Amino acid sequence: MVISSPILPDLKGRVPFRLGTTSYILPDAILPNVRFLAPLLDEIELVLFESGREDNLPSGEDIATLAALGEQYRLTYNVHLPTDVLLGHPDADVRAAAGATIMRFYERTRSLQPTAYCLHLEKDRHQEMTPDIVGVWLTNLLYSLEILFAAGLPPSLVAVENIDYTFHWIYPLIRDLDLPICLDIGHLLIQGEDVETYLDLYGDRTVMIHLHGVEEGRDHRSLMGIPDREWRIIAAFLKDYRGGLSIEVFSRNDLHRSLTRMEEML
Repeated sequence: MVISSPILPDLKGRVPFRLGTTSYILPDAILPNVRFLAPLLDEIELVLFESGREDNLPSGEDIATLAALGEQYRLTYNVHLPTDVLLGHPDADVRAAAGATIMRFYERTRSLQPTAYCLHLEKDRHQEMTPDIVGVWLTNLLYSLEILFAAGLPPSLVAVENIDYTFHWIYPLIRDLDLPICLDIGHLLIQGEDVETYLDLYGDRTVMIHLHGVEEGRDHRSLMGIPDREWRIIAAFLKDYRGGLSIEVFSRNDLHRSLTRMEEML
């Protein structure tokens, strides 16, 4: 007996912000995902996590098709840049390679006029982050980012994301370079951070929200995995929010459950 997948709610144009999800909802390549999602949502997060796989970077022909789909469906894109690059590494050659990778992904996708490039400022996971190490890491990040901006990467589009370390380490860098923020609420939930505090502190600088729930101790699950208290806080913030929101899940079932909860909010 074949059980068909539930029909996804159509929320395109129904919220005051740009509502989207990732380009990996179907277990398929980017283009089939975009064709499937384009009629239902305002924006697609192009998930380009892995820099080492050439097939992870859309070809020029794929980019042209994505642009045509954007035109046809009034669809915008944001780009999640690779997460396996170390712009703050102590080795200058490693930093240079990381910068070259970021620019390669930027140059390939910029004709899509993305609304944001979401960037992880990754640390070396094999190194203990003592105060001295953090200071050197931040200095190296500053150098790398300044080189990228001089090469043409627009600072106004580089949304720095909170990941698995203390956000206040990098906030002064974000502030001093006047960069926008990608606030990942799912990361806050799994780390036990207070969502309301982060929205109060960083909401004005936030241009992209990654929204996902925590279920059975794992994030990037459906929005049903967001506790009611936090859901009320998020809903209140979204009333006046005009940026992008990506439901950052990676399956059709999680997206269906997420859009159902989002539709109930309306």
